[in-house]
Amino acid sequence: MTTQLRVPQKVVLSESTYDVLRTAILDGTLSPGTRIVEESLSRQLGVSRAPLREAIWLLKRDGLLVEESTRTTRVVQLTESDVQELHMIRAVLETLAYQQAAPLLRDEHLAELDQIIAEMHEASLAGDTRRIAQLDYAFHRTLCLVCELPRVRKLWDEQHVLFRLWLNMVGPSLGTQDIADTHRVLLDVVRGGDARAISEQVIEHVYLVGGVLADQRRQWAAAQPRLCFPDTEGVASSGTASTGAASSGAASSGADDVPAPRRSDR
Repeated sequence: MTTQLRVPQKVVLSESTYDVLRTAILDGTLSPGTRIVEESLSRQLGVSRAPLREAIWLLKRDGLLVEESTRTTRVVQLTESDVQELHMIRAVLETLAYQQAAPLLRDEHLAELDQIIAEMHEASLAGDTRRIAQLDYAFHRTLCLVCELPRVRKLWDEQHVLFRLWLNMVGPSLGTQDIADTHRVLLDVVRGGDARAISEQVIEHVYLVGGVLADQRRQWAAAQPRLCFPDTEGVASSGTASTGAASSGAASSGADDVPAPRRSDR
């Protein structure tokens, strides 16, 4: 490995070593399949074996490094099956998160998302794929944070690490304005608040952006379950209407109506 990687001094070495290696894997500096050789990597990073080994353990936990044997560790290489599964998981999590986030979006959230989209446009015109990947992550994480579902956000963070590896493959196949435009469309649909429209647009966004594995991804998108989680206000309104109808019916039935039998407890 000839790329120069250095760890900042006067910090917790295991954490900073982890951060440096994680970034190098996600941005492609350490490409898929690269063998991790502790001796040379320790020398290159300027750290001892102990923090390096802890960082490697953390990266294995994230799924970014895989152990082929007791003596060989490599940067993960995503198979077609891996990519399909990651698409499916991401579409489910983001559908849930965005449907729940829609009624919670405030002006400050929209201003932040608009700014990210503007920066995406600039990065796309400049051909800065590394910056595009950072902004893509920022956009989707910002929307996920709005949903106020911490466990969903945690699952999304865990899976998105691997999905960013996929974005490194997709990046070169994107047009100069594809990134900004597709995120603008997605944001507009989420702002609209229609659960079914959000589900369809998430699938469009996750599966059909970019030309890599295009035919397979179209097939995966067609097979992806369409999820429409209940709208709280809609459920409440429906419940109120049903209650009102029942009350009206009870009022018109008169006092001679026989009360419904009570269900016996079991």
